[in-house]
Amino acid sequence: MSLPPIAALHPDRPDELAAGAAALRDGRVADAIAAYDRALERLSADGQPEQRGTALLARGLAYQLLGDTVRASADVLSALNVWALVRPDWASSAMSDLAEALSGAGHAAADAYWQAALRLAERSGAVALQAAVSGEWGRHAARAGDAVTAVALLEKAAELGRRAGDDAIVAKALVNLARVELDSGRGGHAMRNIGEALARDQRGELRAVIAGLLIDVAAGAFHAGDTAHAELCLEQALSLSATDRQIRERTLAALGGLARSRNDIAAAARYGEELLDSARRAGDLTVAAEALHDLGRIALLGGELDEAARRLTESVVIARSLSLDSLAASGSRALAEVSIQRGALLRALGYAEQAVILSMAQDDLEACAATLLLVSAEAARAGFEDVARPANDGAAEIYRLLERDDLVQVLSGGSALPAEGAAARTDRLEAGLEAARSVVNPAASSDRL
Repeated sequence: MSLPPIAALHPDRPDELAAGAAALRDGRVADAIAAYDRALERLSADGQPEQRGTALLARGLAYQLLGDTVRASADVLSALNVWALVRPDWASSAMSDLAEALSGAGHAAADAYWQAALRLAERSGAVALQAAVSGEWGRHAARAGDAVTAVALLEKAAELGRRAGDDAIVAKALVNLARVELDSGRGGHAMRNIGEALARDQRGELRAVIAGLLIDVAAGAFHAGDTAHAELCLEQALSLSATDRQIRERTLAALGGLARSRNDIAAAARYGEELLDSARRAGDLTVAAEALHDLGRIALLGGELDEAARRLTESVVIARSLSLDSLAASGSRALAEVSIQRGALLRALGYAEQAVILSMAQDDLEACAATLLLVSAEAARAGFEDVARPANDGAAEIYRLLERDDLVQVLSGGSALPAEGAAARTDRLEAGLEAARSVVNPAASSDRL
């Protein structure tokens, strides 16, 4: 999740200065120089010292990046002369702009500009500006992966913001700090900062960001075995995400997963239906396919086979149309389980084989092998050797591909099919695959799930 900016307070910049900063941020140094040239042509030599100094310093920086030290030095000296009578707070804000552009482009010189901006802010005596510069620098340090610097600067920004009485700056600094702490495994510290940020976010601008943080806190709590705290965080995230569809859908998906983990089928279905409704209203087919898959799994757990087949079939159809092969493979494996419970073992084999075709990742292939073994076991128990044998051989082939020779030996039993058996197996698999194709093209088959 992106970190929210803590905007420094400064007057509007001319378009050419903004264009130059954007070009620097993108690494387009020549374009940046051209933009600053245009800015200097417009700005009077006798007036507008703030903006003229900014353009000169920025152009000097661009020349430095190109290795033209003579022009760079000349522009920097000119900028310092022009800025001699400029208010420190304006100069600090201008320096922050350049530091931000350099940070965005990954230049090592960015820290020197941040330090200069912070010193100028301190000289101005404007506490809110000091907080804003510290917060911006801390935010960029966090993005660069420098957690130690980020924590120090963000804590400083929050403290200065409190002194200045600026709740917005404090809240944003604390949210950024919470993200760094979460990424460093300090969930308890993160929660304290999230709580204060939420209390200070009077205009509600950070609600969606805080909700996203709470989802991550909940994930950590769940993996630590504290499901009660995870649920509390997710419920709070849900209440904060009313205006942000993506965060709300993430929260609903997480709540549904938590409900399934504690075997609360009714709650899981309720959250799944809310998620599906949101996705359909937004026209988001990917989320809809995922929600349908989960609802199908939930129905399967509850023994509602018709409902499970309906949901899973729709999910696989959408997933195939969007080339979401992993999701389609998972749906096909679930349909194989539905077919097993219905006693339609040949159809189960078809779905399992289709899942193999759709699978590329090792985890997916291992899950497919497990499904094929389930089909094989159930078919053997029912006396359908013509289904059990190809399912078993299919699982063995996957394990051979995954170089699990120990499992291959167990499944193959050290024997091979005779020639006529291999041909018969091909016919049976073709029939199974034909049944599986009805998943993605139900009208092509008169059979019903």
